[in-house]
Amino acid sequence: MRIASDGLPFILPPALIAAVALATQLPYLASASVIVAVALAAFFRDPDRLVCAAPNAVLSPADGRVVEVQSDVAGVSIAVFLSLLNVHVARSPIAGQLVRCEAKGGGYAAAFSPRARHNARVEMDITSSTNMVRLSLIAGLVARRVLPWVEAPAPLRQGQRIAIIRFGSRAEIQLPAGFEATVQVGDTVRAGLTTIARRTE
Repeated sequence: MRIASDGLPFILPPALIAAVALATQLPYLASASVIVAVALAAFFRDPDRLVCAAPNAVLSPADGRVVEVQSDVAGVSIAVFLSLLNVHVARSPIAGQLVRCEAKGGGYAAAFSPRARHNARVEMDITSSTNMVRLSLIAGLVARRVLPWVEAPAPLRQGQRIAIIRFGSRAEIQLPAGFEATVQVGDTVRAGLTTIARRTE
């Protein structure tokens, strides 16, 4: 299982404690430390995925559950909630150019709540010849940091790894007019694999 390197500062301490506890014959401490290390390793897992290019499709930027879908004359907005059990590596929803990557301060409301759109977040604007996406990776009540893996300006492949959000969180994507959502509230989505919207024009 591939582990994101950003998780090592969290995984190594309990793993070392487990090793020391085993060496000093403290089985209960060793067992507890192993459980913590394994749980953290599972959280920071970063599986490889076979992404099939879909020029007219917008892929989910995150694993999780769709908690909001809004559509009007201005465009489409879709929000995905990531629980602690989901993979927290975010991926580019389209192929294009990352033209802006900006961290913004804010609160830490529960990520499944609409109030979370005012939380601390990283906003990314991605453009191509036919698509334009604004992606917001939002910290939640437990998550306190979003770590971008790319800097603007930069070309992006569809489904490329672009960031990791530590612990529970939310991803919001805004699309202009000319797109329609292909998911609804309650749907389960996977980053780089699930189509969440398509261009209609």
